[in-house]
Amino acid sequence: MSTQEQIYNWLITGLQQSPVKFSEVFYYDKRDKQFFSILMTDYFLFDGNGELARDASSTYSEATLLLLTDRIRRINIDPQIIAIPRLGDTDEDYLQQADSFLNLNAINVDESTIWDVEESGSITFNLK
Repeated sequence: MSTQEQIYNWLITGLQQSPVKFSEVFYYDKRDKQFFSILMTDYFLFDGNGELARDASSTYSEATLLLLTDRIRRINIDPQIIAIPRLGDTDEDYLQQADSFLNLNAINVDESTIWDVEESGSITFNLK
């Protein structure tokens, strides 16, 4: 499968997400030219200031944690991070919606990548 096909499949998966269930949220980072998603459980790694919480630990690599920290801090304040619309399971033509999203946001698929995070990870909390 080509990189372009992988990006379209990833983008269509993001578009198909339910607008009311938020276990994972999909984004595009124009600065890094990268599609990425954040699991809701990832937010538990951080305190209210966007710093890694002292009572939480993760099996994510240091590089993944640094990028995750950067993106979570930027999501709500940086216009370079664009949320993928959540259309849910509708009769929409998702390929057309994906093309529309890419065109409206001037995203060049040939210059973009998908953030490849470790396949599995865990988060541990010290509740003492």
